[in-house]
Amino acid sequence: MKNIILSSHGFQKNKYLKKRLLGLLTSAPKNLSVGIITTASEEWKEKNKHAILAKQTLDNLGFKQVKFIDIEFENPNNLKRFDVIYINGGNPFYLLYHIKKTGADKIITDLANRGVIIVGVSGGGVFLGPNINIVDYFDKKINAVKLKDLTGLNLTDIIIYPHYIKEMEEKIKKFEFKFKCKVKRLSDKQSITVSRRIS
Repeated sequence: MKNIILSSHGFQKNKYLKKRLLGLLTSAPKNLSVGIITTASEEWKEKNKHAILAKQTLDNLGFKQVKFIDIEFENPNNLKRFDVIYINGGNPFYLLYHIKKTGADKIITDLANRGVIIVGVSGGGVFLGPNINIVDYFDKKINAVKLKDLTGLNLTDIIIYPHYIKEMEEKIKKFEFKFKCKVKRLSDKQSITVSRRIS
């Protein structure tokens, strides 16, 4: 069973995120470990306040181990030791660049297909979909790594727009028309659970 959570924001603004995560666990948190990918926060990494708050929340939920992992500098095979992968937000271009460069994309895909829970927050959720075109459309200037292939991990066919506010509606509609797609708008209080049996 593939179990993915796409969230606009972390635990501090989305009060349902803990419930969604706990509902997918196949064992008590005390038996499971979580890896928090901090790569998307190119400047702050594990010192990113959202990553720190996520770790605190997961520790408080009783997980036996919660560790930061930065794909830019660490062996992506380290991901294989975790039962839950929590992908912190930040710059989706930077994240996708390093995920593909290191081969972590294949590892995360394999883990998802084997039932490891994948939580993608903000930009960490966008890249789990078919592409990050919506980021390029809204904020092309943050592509400092000059990423050309915007193909995502394709773990879901859902395209999300995190941190949605109604002022962005017209531009999102123009994006949908241009790319002939549908976008799931997520406010900071919202998330989506994608549970799918692997054929």
